[in-house]
Amino acid sequence: MLKISNLHASIEDKEILKGINLEINAGEVHAIMGPNGAGKSTLSSIIAGNENYTVTDGEILLEGEDISELAPEERAHKGVFLSFQYPVEIPGVSVTNFMKTAINESRKANGKEEMPANEMLKLIREKSELLEIDRKFLSRSLNEGFSGGEK
Repeated sequence: MLKISNLHASIEDKEILKGINLEINAGEVHAIMGPNGAGKSTLSSIIAGNENYTVTDGEILLEGEDISELAPEERAHKGVFLSFQYPVEIPGVSVTNFMKTAINESRKANGKEEMPANEMLKLIREKSELLEIDRKFLSRSLNEGFSGGEK
């Protein structure tokens, strides 16, 4: 699914990543841990396409496709993106509406039609149950109810 091979990257001529290799197969969960300054956030930013970093060697393959040259929004349409750890609340925008917009924008970018509202709601409910997310969460405003590090 995601394969990183011999990834080297720098920012402002300072090499930060020096030959990272990582392979994540479908259904696997990986935790990247290390001390401050080890390159965890840099790796995530590079995978997501942050243009402040320069990839000097290696490749990033998503389902066999090299995404190294894709713009961040193109990567996001393929499901590769970063979210904020502590996002700003957007009063009046429910989690469900946000997810509906995100899914339909991704579908549109991939040449698909928007998903009808009833199908979308069914899909969101099914996935929420799978992840054991309380249904009340879906009607909350974005970021409502989060505080500190709780998620």
